[in-house]
Amino acid sequence: MSLAQRAVYPTQAGPLGQTLDSLLANAAPAPEADLIALVVPDSNRLAGGTAAAAAYAYAKGRSMESVILVSPSHTGDFGRLSICQADTYTTPLGPVAIDDRLRHELCDEDDDIFVDDTGHYHTEGADVQLPFLQRVLEGDFKAVPIVMGEESPAFCRELGHAVGEVLYGHRSLLVGSSDVVGAEDGALDALRDAIETFNTSELMHLLGSEKVKVEGMGSLIVTLLAAQARGANKATILALSEPDENGAPGAIAIALTRE
Repeated sequence: MSLAQRAVYPTQAGPLGQTLDSLLANAAPAPEADLIALVVPDSNRLAGGTAAAAAYAYAKGRSMESVILVSPSHTGDFGRLSICQADTYTTPLGPVAIDDRLRHELCDEDDDIFVDDTGHYHTEGADVQLPFLQRVLEGDFKAVPIVMGEESPAFCRELGHAVGEVLYGHRSLLVGSSDVVGAEDGALDALRDAIETFNTSELMHLLGSEKVKVEGMGSLIVTLLAAQARGANKATILALSEPDENGAPGAIAIALTRE
């Protein structure tokens, strides 16, 4: 694998800020729309930065009270949905307060959601997404990072319903992170169609059958379900690619909006 494919986001504030600013500056301006949710690459590899920036361009200059981030587990299945215990989540660009009210509302909505650090504090997931959000959103915002320790259809439906419920009436954003790690011939076209038509049953079938293999398939399903519950009616696919020949994951980026 080449050096460019192995490169990851910088971990120091100055270089990280410069990298994100460069990626965002090169992203196409997003159309005016009522932004509900984003799907972005989960990997910390810079190779996914262009796709991530294309999605985050939709959030540029917006003000949000809170952002819920849904990520896959990188430590294996652990049979629950976990929200970190800390009161702040610190990135190289500074601390982000955790929305304690939303955190406990989610736990009250679903018995499978726990305040627990299992699966948190890695180099993917929220650790990649929060710096982008710190760069694009206006003013302060609070975050609720969720790690899916199980991605069964039942858990996806439960979390999608819970997120849709707690965000009702709030100025908030949902961000799910996923990577494409494999796809049969023609399967990405089927995935694109399922996403664009909000066909969550077909989406679950494709991902469950592994015709398309997605790390963070639960994040993708939950984001689509919750966005639809909040009134999203347009899914703009900004990136959707297969892994390359050297094994680097394919990028997926989607903006979910209400027209």
